[in-house]
Amino acid sequence: MVAITRAREGNWEQAALAASIAIACGGAGFGAIWWVRYHARAVDPSEGLRAANPGAPWMWREDWAAGEVRTSAQRDANRLTVIAIAWCVATFPILFIAPHRALRSADYFSLPSLIFPLIGVVMLMWAMRMRRRLRQYGESRFVMAAVPGQIGGSLTGSVHVDKPPPAGQQVALELECINRTTRGNWHSLTTWDWILWRTDQTSISDSMGAIPVAFMIAPDCRPTDDPNPASRIVWRLSARADGYRAEFEVPVFKTVV
Repeated sequence: MVAITRAREGNWEQAALAASIAIACGGAGFGAIWWVRYHARAVDPSEGLRAANPGAPWMWREDWAAGEVRTSAQRDANRLTVIAIAWCVATFPILFIAPHRALRSADYFSLPSLIFPLIGVVMLMWAMRMRRRLRQYGESRFVMAAVPGQIGGSLTGSVHVDKPPPAGQQVALELECINRTTRGNWHSLTTWDWILWRTDQTSISDSMGAIPVAFMIAPDCRPTDDPNPASRIVWRLSARADGYRAEFEVPVFKTVV
């Protein structure tokens, strides 16, 4: 209402500012309503898996239990695209307000605010890059030869890509044990990844485009530990090649005495 009133008065600067606030706050509100309703309907399958496998935490996730860990490339690309578009829409009026003030009233202190729409453009470019990579390669999945990976043993399997790379292509693989800590409140969460152990190798895609994986894991490493969200132990498998990148959160435990 304020935006419409200011526009009728010919005050386009305040109209644009009010409209951007309305779009940002309204979008955040409707987004929160959708998020709550979506998750209220969703049933967490991990509860049934936990009950069926109380002593085997590597069976508490559907993908781990199936021995096939998938990336979240599609979900991450969609999420970043929505955030980038919302940010650009909310900060778009700054592109007109800041230069207008600088030229009309020599208010050059408003020019640094142009960094906000610039951030939106950078996020949108990054989202488009993720979507282009997704169109080129599709989703990836890590098929484990044995579940879980063993502390003091090995993590073996192969990475399969929807649109596989050509046979004989070199792929850099990396396996990391990470202590992922989260600090702050719900509105200002900060996540830090501390690498506790890592190893890498180079693999070559086979005739079917699959990428073999075979890592030996040191016996003094810490196993996957997920119950405490403030301090988790996560094992991450990464695969990189020309224009290709995939990451998998894999289960690594000590099951052999």
